[in-house]
Amino acid sequence: MPTPPRTAAARGPTLGLWALHDLHLRHYLDYTALILPAADAQLVVRDAFEELGGHWLDALATASPAACAWQAVRRRVRTLAGPRPFGPVAHLTAAQQDVLLLHLVLDLTAVQVADLTGTEPAAVHVQLRALAARATA
Repeated sequence: MPTPPRTAAARGPTLGLWALHDLHLRHYLDYTALILPAADAQLVVRDAFEELGGHWLDALATASPAACAWQAVRRRVRTLAGPRPFGPVAHLTAAQQDVLLLHLVLDLTAVQVADLTGTEPAAVHVQLRALAARATA
């Protein structure tokens, strides 16, 4: 898998950005490939991280830079995909859609989903319970 170009600037303040990228790259690509053609997945992730790099210091000031990274990837995927692929799950909240795809489709553990999306494991469990309740209703 090609990684984004690493400039001299990437060794400075954005080193953490690229470390986060490398840590979760496989899951970002897997998620993206569920919704977009696989050939676009790498470009989407690269573009999302280049965008995030433009305000990485702001992301570092948040409670969860991982959440900022996830939202950048997710936003880029949704922009390119449009509403069509999300139609069957459009009635779910964004968090429930994420959990559904990441946990139930990609088979990530609740802890992995939390790490990837920058949320707490307890929040993932809440979403899983809400999905289970919807399924039985």
